[in-house]
Amino acid sequence: KAVEKLTGIAVTMIKPPGSEYDNKLATMLATGEPLDIAYTNSGPFETLYLQNPEIFTPLTKYIQGSKVLWDPQVIPHSEWERIRRSNGQIYAVFNKFEGGTLPIIRMDWLKKLNLPVPKTFDDYYNVLKAFTLNDPDGNGKNDTYGMAVGYTEYDMAGLWGAYGAKRGFVKDASGNVSSPYASEAAIPVYQFLARLYAEGILEPNFVTNQSANFRDLFMTDKAGMTFYWAAWVGLFNQQVHAKNPNSPFDAEGIEPPAGPGGTRLLHAGDDGLMMVPSYSKRVSDAFKVMEFWNTPQGNILGSVGIEGYDYTVSNGVYTLTDIGKQHAMDHGSGYPKSLKWKNQFGDPQGYANAADIVRKYAYLQWASPNNADWETITRSEAAKIILGQQTPQQGIAAMNQRFKAAGYIK
Repeated sequence: KAVEKLTGIAVTMIKPPGSEYDNKLATMLATGEPLDIAYTNSGPFETLYLQNPEIFTPLTKYIQGSKVLWDPQVIPHSEWERIRRSNGQIYAVFNKFEGGTLPIIRMDWLKKLNLPVPKTFDDYYNVLKAFTLNDPDGNGKNDTYGMAVGYTEYDMAGLWGAYGAKRGFVKDASGNVSSPYASEAAIPVYQFLARLYAEGILEPNFVTNQSANFRDLFMTDKAGMTFYWAAWVGLFNQQVHAKNPNSPFDAEGIEPPAGPGGTRLLHAGDDGLMMVPSYSKRVSDAFKVMEFWNTPQGNILGSVGIEGYDYTVSNGVYTLTDIGKQHAMDHGSGYPKSLKWKNQFGDPQGYANAADIVRKYAYLQWASPNNADWETITRSEAAKIILGQQTPQQGIAAMNQRFKAAGYIK
């Protein structure tokens, strides 16, 4: 209703569960189900496009003719060149600033235990051990972990990045494909994580944790560090303080550990993209809605929320409602793509510094159509290494064997 009010176009949103989303979208596109805007990230887009280059409508003329999208002060032209295809066409519009993942620490715990911000792997180990053993929450119980994470390796790319190992498949200048996580360079990282698990420093359900699980552990004084999206530094602080304004909770993003030679790398979020299926009969309306999300009104709706519901405005002053505080200013675009965007409430606590760290160290993963299988294989073998069920060398060999069997590497 809010989108219709602001654009004049009625929109029906279809939101399959996350685990089914990509398959549902692919099925809808393949069968020609009524759909005017398709949203996904760069990995699934790459797969869909390579399977059928005619599946999406070229949007180049619309984008370059848009006073909003083709304004370099909103989105730099270099960003559009990143997603321009070899045929010269652009098929997608950006949804938001995706940021990246980084270490997020309970700075209040660090200060309470009089510890310096960790810089190296040894520093990280010492801090995480203290968070586990030295009662940082002050309740007199042995009920904290140094670190809580999920999905085994996705968010923790900064650990592998210390050794120059990029996430996913990489392709060299000769066209050879490999997986840095399945190389000798990655061994120290697996050894580090296996040590944390063996000593009870790493929360033990990391293999099965969904995002909500480790977020809750971090926000409820059960873990002193997690690895997650930069935007969540602010969201962590907002959500905890919305429930308890007097809480000492202070989440802050920090630089990843430095590897040999001071190497640091973080993983940038895959681009969130909106496309128009080639069979759509409402291309102009669809583009108008996609463009809207990058306008000032669209930025506000995607972040702060709905006027009169999430916030009110009086004499130019914005005030969050109780519901708006609970929603923590994230309605699908916590931080818009537009360079002109300025949050009416200021950046959430800790966000600006976290975003600066991501911009300093983050790289974009190569959008291979095989990244989903890379994820499954790497996650499976990495978990066995960390759980002590196989050595790093055995796990790396198993990864490469499975990659070769699938034809992903030679």
